[in-house]
Amino acid sequence: MIEMEDQTNDLSEARIPFLDYKTYTDRVFFLPSKDGDNDVMITGKLDIPEGRKVIVAQALNQFSNLLNSKTFLINFIKTLEGRPDFNARSRVYFASLLTVALHGKLEYYTDIMRSLLLELMEEYVHSKNPKLMLRRSETVVERMLCNWMSICLYQFLRDSAGEPLYKLFKAIKHQVEKGPVDAKMKKAKYTLNDTGLLGDDVEYCVLTLQVLVHGEGPDVTPVKVLNCDTISQVKEKIIEQVYRNLPYSQRPKVDSVALEWRPGSTGQILSDMDLTSQKEGRWKRLNTLAHYNVRDNATLVLSRVLHTHRQIHQNQDSHEEKNALLEDDKVFHLVRPADELDEVKSKRGSLKAKATTKAIAEIYLTRLLSVKVSQSDNYTTYSS
Repeated sequence: MIEMEDQTNDLSEARIPFLDYKTYTDRVFFLPSKDGDNDVMITGKLDIPEGRKVIVAQALNQFSNLLNSKTFLINFIKTLEGRPDFNARSRVYFASLLTVALHGKLEYYTDIMRSLLLELMEEYVHSKNPKLMLRRSETVVERMLCNWMSICLYQFLRDSAGEPLYKLFKAIKHQVEKGPVDAKMKKAKYTLNDTGLLGDDVEYCVLTLQVLVHGEGPDVTPVKVLNCDTISQVKEKIIEQVYRNLPYSQRPKVDSVALEWRPGSTGQILSDMDLTSQKEGRWKRLNTLAHYNVRDNATLVLSRVLHTHRQIHQNQDSHEEKNALLEDDKVFHLVRPADELDEVKSKRGSLKAKATTKAIAEIYLTRLLSVKVSQSDNYTTYSS
């Protein structure tokens, strides 16, 4: 848990994670691919035999000329949409490729999009429910509109809206992490959403950990966490603080680092589940710092986990063994969900008991108001 003042000081324009225009459009236009940045949709590099390059280049030039004909392009799109094998994924790809092809002629692109939108509106008015229009990307023009809006918004996000939105996001995240967050149920003590409200009193205290990063010198980074945090949650907060000046894409992942506690001359690897995990019937509780009895100002070492082929196979085997051991067990973090037996008892319970439970749950709704008030102040600050 990082102090808000430190976050504000760190959020200079150079450190706000703005994407460059190409990366931004690549992520908006194209779905994630197993090839990543090497996907042909992003690189535009086709593997063409040397003997066919001239013919292919001529064909592409002729096709480009056809795309500049409004009549041809509109009929081409309608013909493709009439094919039964032209599914939703194909529509997204086609619209994005068309956006890239006509990116240098946005006025022409806008004219095509406007004509198709007018026809779509006419169709919805006469044969469909108008309220459902633009709810889904069922047509090429809907995806074209999405891409067009993204192109138009980029500079506005860079110049005006991006910074206050990002600061508001960081402020909300900071507020949420001030209290317990259930890692399994995804509910928090401090939240803006009543469905995500943690309706239980969880005892906790704030700890300041002294974190060393293995292989990166003797410098110690103080990191604030909660003693009720799972080990994975602690790793996330440590990574966010230690690597706060790096883009998220360059930061290590939680699964790629190990956390070691050094209470004395020996060290102990901390993990969410191990042989010491507490068991309650068929339920197992995720390990927390309180479970390991980690105290304030404790020294922890963060290290990268290097996976060789042998280690990967060993990890897979141990993972399968772990799954087999936990086959009949259920995992929880802060609040144990009701068992089937508990639900049966609840159904048999008296109306008075149910009313009392509901009243207790409503007490926690005041937390929503306090979080909302704090974020209203932040929103006013960042938008002014």
